[in-house]
Amino acid sequence: MYRSEKFNPSLFGKLFHLGDKLSSRNRWLKLAEALPWERLDAAYGRYFSAGYGRPAKDSRLACGLLAVKQLKNISDEDAVAEFMESPYIQAFCGQEYFALEDVVSPGMLSERRKRLGPEFLELLDAELSSALKANRDLKFRSSRGQVAVFGFWPLMLEKLRAVFQP
Repeated sequence: MYRSEKFNPSLFGKLFHLGDKLSSRNRWLKLAEALPWERLDAAYGRYFSAGYGRPAKDSRLACGLLAVKQLKNISDEDAVAEFMESPYIQAFCGQEYFALEDVVSPGMLSERRKRLGPEFLELLDAELSSALKANRDLKFRSSRGQVAVFGFWPLMLEKLRAVFQP
């Protein structure tokens, strides 16, 4: 089951009482403004049944974490750790308040990739690429020192090359 939650623009109001805001110049917040969250939410919701089962995690959280993983070229575990450590990444993923306890587990990302499949992941990749091309001042480099590879198949080829290269 999936229920869409609308993004509340008031970011971390109770936690950041000094100034009540994050820097709007941050690259994650700029990217968040550039992405079509409503389109991603509509596509995401089609993969869940209406009214049956436990409610799914919000599309903004799932898509945001998948984007963080891809842009930083890191593991599921590291993406969740980055989320827990950074208020900017939490805001990018649609959180209203800074989460101090576990909101999501790394296993959720793996499960979402399986459930959503390559068609949805290609849509997410295309939207990320489009947003980054439209905003050339947004620079994301992987934490491994390489520029992040976009697209599902190019990522798979890179992983295969890494396995077979000495």
